[in-house]
Formats: sequence, C-alpha cells, structure tokens
Amino acid sequence: MKYCLNCDWWTSETDEPAARVRSRRAIEHHVETGHTIDSSEGVVPPQLPDVPHEVFVHDLLPSHSGD
Repeated sequence: MKYCLNCDWWTSETDEPAARVRSRRAIEHHVETGHTIDSSEGVVPPQLPDVPHEVFVHDLLPSHSGD
C-alpha cells in the first residue's frame, strides 16, 4: 500500500495489483500536490490517534523542564 501523509489519497493491491502502477500513481500524486507518500505492508493506511493536535505534538516534543 502507498498512502499520502498529507491527505486521504492511497492505493493498495486491492485497487491495483501491479506494484509498478501503484508506484507510478504515488509519484504522480506527489508531483501534482507536493505531498509526501509513504508505503505500508498493511491493507489500510495507518491512522493517527484521535487526539487534539496540541496534545499529540506535546507528547512528541522534548520536555523543557529537563525531565
């Protein structure tokens, strides 16, 4: 599976069995939009946790208190 990290675009073996065609579609999506494409062995795109953006980013950033 190939999927976009910026929008809901994706393609999988279910939609297109040929890996070459999936790769071409991913490249075309990147060229048209400038979005980042990633690959996964799964059959559905990975989903971010359903939490507020600020909480998610806060958990990823290092603590300023030295913890």
